[in-house]
Amino acid sequence: MNEKVYINKDDSATFVCPQCQRSKTVDVSHYIKAPRPVQVKCRCTCGHAYAVLLERRRHYRKPAGLPGVYTHLTGGKQIDHGPMNVIDVSRNGLKLQLVSGAQGNFQVGEKLLVEFQLNDQTKSHLKKEVVVKTVNRQFIGTEFISNNFYENALGFYLLNAS
Repeated sequence: MNEKVYINKDDSATFVCPQCQRSKTVDVSHYIKAPRPVQVKCRCTCGHAYAVLLERRRHYRKPAGLPGVYTHLTGGKQIDHGPMNVIDVSRNGLKLQLVSGAQGNFQVGEKLLVEFQLNDQTKSHLKKEVVVKTVNRQFIGTEFISNNFYENALGFYLLNAS
């Protein structure tokens, strides 16, 4: 599997040769809006050739696999609710998967209330409002409405590697 290289705020990426550890920072702004994953072939001055995958996400996504429930809200009223799994977590939001049998007819821009328990040491229970950003069958990409990320256990959860 190719190593991932994250794009910096200035639209550059730093490539590190796995053979000799030399690094080179390159402007990759022309890849930012590419419709598909971008694999870049690199050749180091030491002669070693390697490939990396450019990661265009702004924040690291931690795989989660956490069961929970969603409540679909419109105009402050509950439309429906059902079981879901939190597939991954980032500083900005969650990727959700509807559990078999869940209806979930979501539109981009709608709000959900999600509840789930982290698999951290204290089994933190979270209840967060999110807005739907993408819908791909049973997978829902969401963004937190509150941008105060470090107000709860979620910030600490992401800081801990596992």
